[in-house]
Amino acid sequence: MKKEKKLILVADDDPVYRDVAKEALEIAGHDVVTANDGGEAIKALQSIKFEAAIVDLTMPVADGLTVIENARRDGSNVHTPIIVITGHDDSSAVVAAYKAGATSFLTKPLNWVLFTPHVEFVLRSGQIETELREAMAAAAFLSDLKSQMMSALARQFQSPIKTIFGFSELIRQEAYGPLEPAAYRDMAHDMGEAARGLNAAFLRLMDFGQKLTDNLAIKEETVPLRELVTDSIKALQPRADRRSVIMRASLQVPASAVAQGDRALLSQAVRSLIDNAIRLSPRGAEVEINACISDGGSFRVWTTDHGPPVPDDLLAEVNGRPADRPFLSAQSESRDVGMKIAKILAEAHQGRLDVRSDPDGGNLIKIELPKQRITLANTAAKVLQVPVASLDRLAVIGEALANDPRVRLGRQDRGGQSSQPLPAFAASTSTSSSFRGTSK
Repeated sequence: MKKEKKLILVADDDPVYRDVAKEALEIAGHDVVTANDGGEAIKALQSIKFEAAIVDLTMPVADGLTVIENARRDGSNVHTPIIVITGHDDSSAVVAAYKAGATSFLTKPLNWVLFTPHVEFVLRSGQIETELREAMAAAAFLSDLKSQMMSALARQFQSPIKTIFGFSELIRQEAYGPLEPAAYRDMAHDMGEAARGLNAAFLRLMDFGQKLTDNLAIKEETVPLRELVTDSIKALQPRADRRSVIMRASLQVPASAVAQGDRALLSQAVRSLIDNAIRLSPRGAEVEINACISDGGSFRVWTTDHGPPVPDDLLAEVNGRPADRPFLSAQSESRDVGMKIAKILAEAHQGRLDVRSDPDGGNLIKIELPKQRITLANTAAKVLQVPVASLDRLAVIGEALANDPRVRLGRQDRGGQSSQPLPAFAASTSTSSSFRGTSK
């Protein structure tokens, strides 16, 4: 198996040691950058990512300790293994180097027989440490993802349960006058008990959901982007038909465009986006679904609807910034789980969700994935034949939630607009006038 080359910095003002170290490492199959003094070493560490650095402690311009401290302060070499070379006999130099952030040390005169094996050992240790650090970061992210999803579910469902229970108590106690016939009091009591039971069942469901998300993982799969959007539209066509909502799609995405990510999670994010637009739109209205590869190489998919504006607190929460206009009503206390889950899943792929809302009605909601995850595959025809990944992992957490008609923004549909049905997936280049050109 071919050995992977590593990029290593050698910083030493002694040309003999510098050149011999460079030659030894190149013979071992690595690429080497040299620095003649501490100043050059600092500049190199600020501009280039190295797999390891070998730094002499005694150099002009800046000594080795200063070089290490600069590397550990910030930049791409904060965690890069650093081997210090010292000619000092006392241990204080080594102790100072370790406190500054050194990984290992060698003393002059160097034992060149052991020099390369020592560097190889440090490289392997550094790789293991990097993998462990990445695994811990991934675990922390998944834990945060799980917590956010469960928190969104909890807020969405407990509020109406408490409302039902509170109203039943007011009715049972006849707070606004006597009930006739008296049997209504028993009904109110039964309603309250049912709310209690529903709350208990919900808490058990949350506990079950917590266990499900313990095993949630972000996969790295090849996801055909055009297929991702068209499959989502097809899946939600029956819902649109039930509401007499017409979906128009304009997909400016090459068939060869693919993303690296978790297909099930990305599918759930796009479906939540489209489902949200369908639910917000008045009956008989149109929903526009657009997708493109931007000039910068990112993937964008967005919907425009003609429904009431997104409440300001939800707008501020999903956009991560203060609301632009005053709070409209008590309805703004409601939450839309689908929109939040779309945001969480987009961010799980280093993307983002952006919401624009017109005070006079109409919303543009966009998911954008970074260009680092997007490629144009030469084997697109083969890629498109890959079976759609199962959504079973999200059956409880995402799919059922996005398809639940009770998940609403607490709004009433505006007066029914009449419109002749048009073919699904009708090509359209038009967008809502309030948002024209904002996402291209």
